[in-house]
Amino acid sequence: MDYNELISNGKPKIKSRIDGDFEGFDDEILFPLYNGQFWIQKNYKYWYHYSYMANVTIYEYRNSYFLTVDGQKQFVEVELIDDVIKATIVNDFNGWSGDTIFELDNGQIWKQSEYDYDYNYSYRPDAIIYSNGYDYKILVEGNSVGVKRIK
Repeated sequence: MDYNELISNGKPKIKSRIDGDFEGFDDEILFPLYNGQFWIQKNYKYWYHYSYMANVTIYEYRNSYFLTVDGQKQFVEVELIDDVIKATIVNDFNGWSGDTIFELDNGQIWKQSEYDYDYNYSYRPDAIIYSNGYDYKILVEGNSVGVKRIK
C-alpha cells in the first residue's frame, strides 16, 4: 500500500496533535496525542522528521490504523494503547545505566529491566510508563527503556 491508496481509501478517524516533540518513526515509538490518547508504532519503519506538536491524522484502512503527519507523505501502522501511566520523576534524573530506579510522584517505583545507557540530566522530568503488549517501557525526555514495577 502506498500513501495515495491510504488517503483515497482509508477513513480518517482522528485528527489531533502530538503532545510535544515529534521526531518521526523508528521502532515502537509512542505517540502521545493532545486529545489524551496514546498510540504506539506497530512495525519497524524509520523516517526522521522533526516537528513540535505536529498535526496528525489517524486513518482506518483494512481493519488497521495508520498515523500520518499533515503535509507529509509518510505513514506508519499504529495501535491504540490504554495501559499508560503519566507521572513525574521525584528527583534529579540522570538518564539510565542498567539498573536505574525511577521513583514517581504517584508513589510507584520502577526499575530498569533491560540494559541500555543514556545520560540526560533533568530535574523532575515528566515520565510516561506504557505497555507495548509484552513489557513495560518508561519514556523520559524522548527516550525509552524497559522497566518493571518494584513498588
